[in-house]
Amino acid sequence: MSENYDFVVIGGGSAGLVAAAGAALLGAKVLLVEKRALGGDCLYTGCVPSKALIRSARFAADAKRAGDFGFRISDFGFQNDDFASITNRVRRVVETIERHESPERFEKMGVEVVFGEPRFLNGREIEISLKTGETRKIRAKRICIATGSSAAIPPVEGLAETGFQTNDTIFEIKTSPAKLIILGGGAIGAELGQAFARFGSKVTIIEMDERILAKEDREVSELIETVFRAEGIEILTKTKAVKVRTENGKRFVAVERGRESFEIEADEILVATGRKPNLGGLDLEKAGVRFEKNKIITDEFLRTTAKHIFAAGDVTGHFQFTHAADYEAQTVINNAFLFRPFFKKVDYRAVPWATFTSPEIGRVGLTEAEARSKFDDKIKVYRVNFNENDRAQTEGEIAGFAKIVCKTNGEVVGAHLVGASAGEIIHEFVWAMTNRLKISELNRIVRVYPTLSKIVQAAGTEATIETLKSPSVQRWFRRYLKLWR
Repeated sequence: MSENYDFVVIGGGSAGLVAAAGAALLGAKVLLVEKRALGGDCLYTGCVPSKALIRSARFAADAKRAGDFGFRISDFGFQNDDFASITNRVRRVVETIERHESPERFEKMGVEVVFGEPRFLNGREIEISLKTGETRKIRAKRICIATGSSAAIPPVEGLAETGFQTNDTIFEIKTSPAKLIILGGGAIGAELGQAFARFGSKVTIIEMDERILAKEDREVSELIETVFRAEGIEILTKTKAVKVRTENGKRFVAVERGRESFEIEADEILVATGRKPNLGGLDLEKAGVRFEKNKIITDEFLRTTAKHIFAAGDVTGHFQFTHAADYEAQTVINNAFLFRPFFKKVDYRAVPWATFTSPEIGRVGLTEAEARSKFDDKIKVYRVNFNENDRAQTEGEIAGFAKIVCKTNGEVVGAHLVGASAGEIIHEFVWAMTNRLKISELNRIVRVYPTLSKIVQAAGTEATIETLKSPSVQRWFRRYLKLWR
């Protein structure tokens, strides 16, 4: 006999928690099914632990710059024995935030939470294998799949046999590796590579693309690469890892770079070559849900090929960010419980993201290359350097720039920041893009001086000055002045 629910959510990560809580607040009878623990990848193996680790690494880097701020610290040094204290701090931060995502909190909202492994019996029925060994069969009017993603492991010969780390395990190690090889130069590889380099590891990043952070605007990734090399990080682009072997207790990674082949010694290998959706064991075929290698197929309303079943978060293959999962979950709630005329389409035009390197990266919208392709080179690019900002000077954080890409009419279609607090500042450009504002309109509000947000105002001012200097405006103004003579 099946138990009946209005809404069943599979997966207790960011998307699943928002979807379940939202549906319960509407008064629906909601069941949330999670395999391990509420909070998902972001809380336990992603955003939270990585940013806690990066904060400790930044402190180590700042301490080494003590002379820049007028101090003399002669005995500061990082000992490998200290690393366990750092990872213990990471664990304490996770445990503190974990309290906000306890099963009890969601049960108070009206969500029934069960831990087990679900699989579809058909489009409406799901069987759950509970951790107690029992099974439950439930029936749902609406379903949301939000099972998240996990590290995609590349098919490198010998990698599995010699062992490796991923974001699932790296935050548990108790010593900082003397030699760390990172496979992949995306956001995870870049963030953790810089952090471990600041803890004293000899870091080598191996990237198959022509540059690290290849999704970013070229100027942004080139600046980060320059900073990394200055900090002693070795970056091998256009390079492929082909084999891993051990010899006398040491690991060696064989790589190919063009016609060149060589080996690199490693104490640890961190795999950061992308993510794959967690779809194993769900038996999606029985539910009529189509999927590909890297995503569940959804329409513009986040419905799967079974229209009463929705998907949100990493499994959709759109943006693998917690804030994007939150946005998608809110869209699912709307479309699962309202009639078709009130459906909302997902709009990813102004979805931002940040990469927490030093300097930090913030991005929204199109890169310069993407905009030139889309608008046939009919764009304008504005640039403000951080060293022109007074607050950046006082903080000693002058590396970086803001690059704003606009249509010829001034509408902002992309913004790329690399510099201190870029992940915070980017939201002004998100607001501008959401409301289709012109860059000159960013100069309309009064901002506190001295703050880094003045960088946004400077960009707006640059556009305003450009307009005022245009021949047409100059001619009009001269005619206007004659009226007052």
